[in-house]
Amino acid sequence: MYDWYHLVSFFIIYAFFGWCLEVVYQAVEHGKFINRGFLNGPYCPIYGLGVIIVTGALEPIKQNVLILFIGSVILTSALELITGFLLEKIFHMHWWDYSGEHFNIGGYICLKFSLLWGIACLIVVRLIHPAIQHFTDAVPHNFGLIFILLFSVGFMSDMIVTVMAIVHINKRLVLLDNISAQMRKISDKTGEKLFDAVESAKVYKSETEELTAAQRAKLEELRRKYKEILENKGAVMKRLEKAFPKLKLDIPPSFKEQLRSIKNDINNKLNK
Repeated sequence: MYDWYHLVSFFIIYAFFGWCLEVVYQAVEHGKFINRGFLNGPYCPIYGLGVIIVTGALEPIKQNVLILFIGSVILTSALELITGFLLEKIFHMHWWDYSGEHFNIGGYICLKFSLLWGIACLIVVRLIHPAIQHFTDAVPHNFGLIFILLFSVGFMSDMIVTVMAIVHINKRLVLLDNISAQMRKISDKTGEKLFDAVESAKVYKSETEELTAAQRAKLEELRRKYKEILENKGAVMKRLEKAFPKLKLDIPPSFKEQLRSIKNDINNKLNK
């Protein structure tokens, strides 16, 4: 069993290695650098935590390759599933999505990546971790403590800034939902007016122009609010959008459909 010094050291090292792995994967996949981590710094905490769990639980049986592989698949899949589920419940966002992969569970985990994590853990436990352990033992203890202290301060500050930015994102999403709801009301009102006009066969141009002018003014106000929300982005928000495309605040399909529906309603009314 490792002491706290080694555990924190392992967490820092493997969180950094995990970040490097994500950067390389994104570079191969998209041909450009993307800071894929949940936080702003060069570390992915889920990797650091995952390796600590796997090495702590499975290192005693690392000579049995089959058991080590199966155990790694189970532990890493459980960690990814729980982490993804909790992040979505806390922040109301789906941070990664494997729903396009075969044999996935809720989009949180899938068979392909679970097997890849199992293979990766085999390499880490049997080949990489002994070298990392030797490295941490060789680093002067006082130097290690200073580095851990500096890392901890930076890590906690990064966590606070990122969480605050995500809370801001949630507020923005609520505003966009409200705008979408208002658009829906305008659309419904237009439909009701058109139905009443057709039923009574009393469509007067003055009434049409008055209704249209009010709708256009309201639509213009909603467009302005929507534009302000989209343009008011901080550095953390922009990075998160690049790292997690699912978080992009693009115009929702429902918003586009409502806008198109309202325009069609207005044009049809003016052409009568």
